[in-house]
Amino acid sequence: MPSSTTIRTVAIYIPLLTGSLSVLGSGAILYSIWARRDVKMKDPQHRILGAMSIFDVLYSLNKALVFPTYPSGLGVPTFGNVATCSLQGFFTQFGYAAGTYNLVLSLYFYLTINRGMKKKSFSKVLEKCLHFTVITMHVGFAITGVSIGLFNPTPSFCYIAPGPYGCSSNDDVDCRFGDTAPYFYEAFAQFWIQLAYVVIIVTNLLIWLYVRKQEKTMKKYRTKLQSQTADDTLNNMEQQSSYARSVFIQSILYVGAFFLSWSWATVYHLVAWFGGVSVPWITLLINTFLPLQGFWNAFIYARPRYIRIRKAKGNLSALEILKLVFLPPKDDHVEGANHGRSSVAAAESSGVFKSFQYALKRRKLSTAESSSLPVPPAQAADEDEEVAIKANVEESALNNEEAK
Repeated sequence: MPSSTTIRTVAIYIPLLTGSLSVLGSGAILYSIWARRDVKMKDPQHRILGAMSIFDVLYSLNKALVFPTYPSGLGVPTFGNVATCSLQGFFTQFGYAAGTYNLVLSLYFYLTINRGMKKKSFSKVLEKCLHFTVITMHVGFAITGVSIGLFNPTPSFCYIAPGPYGCSSNDDVDCRFGDTAPYFYEAFAQFWIQLAYVVIIVTNLLIWLYVRKQEKTMKKYRTKLQSQTADDTLNNMEQQSSYARSVFIQSILYVGAFFLSWSWATVYHLVAWFGGVSVPWITLLINTFLPLQGFWNAFIYARPRYIRIRKAKGNLSALEILKLVFLPPKDDHVEGANHGRSSVAAAESSGVFKSFQYALKRRKLSTAESSSLPVPPAQAADEDEEVAIKANVEESALNNEEAK
């Protein structure tokens, strides 16, 4: 079995790979958003992903540079000191800001899908408050931790821990934060990740139940509407349902990336809380998986457009499609519009299904009466409908251009 020193050494150097991959992933997301900022910055989903990616770039770059900032003289080949350790802890706090943004993203999906909240309504009130809370809170935690000397070495990274290193097992050394470090760790870090676990699980469960309920409703009445005047309405409802379902799939994938990245940090916290020790192999898993969230997010972010381009131009290789996804021509605004369409799915789903239910009632009335009632428009925002129409037009333009 590898020695503790070997595990610690691997744990310190492996983020050079995983952190670099995450920097590339989150950087690709930020470039994609910036390249079409006129379209994408109008969408709360992209603004949330952009903020998450900024914090992830800072955190992942910090993790990639653990070996030159971790204090030397602690049994592993590193080159840092107390000051660089404190700096490392400062930027490690930003990783928890990126983790908290997963909560914000799931909340956005829930409000737009289940509650039919318009994007403008979310942007005017909730989004600003959520951005302000996440940013000021975690930046404040980082500044506080540096100012009181809270960031100290653990077996393979610097963050909230008793100091100096190893003082918990040495009664002859005065141990700062020996009894209070777990409480600071809970307040500054794990509480927000645990809250994210709860919100993410609950919101995605509710989204799944909502979409499942609506699909069952459409299936129930599909045979009743066939070959009748409401058949076009049913087709429209099915299309919008597929949009909502695609948004749900995206949400689940982001959740999967979150859990894959953050689970070992939670295990580390629980072991330190109840056992009072820092286990080297757990820090190895933290340094391996936690910096990878931006890497996973990049592929999830690219997935919808990748699928569309592959269908439109099946003769392209995977690398060529990925290049079009992340490095498209300057005049290509399709991705922003298509992502807008995905967001429209969330925003429109509640109103669309209300129109669907109205159509069913209208069909029953038309059977009993000679006159028919006009079907009201969906209750979704007018601007979202315009984005959806624009998305269809631009996607057709892309297909025609690629066909040439």
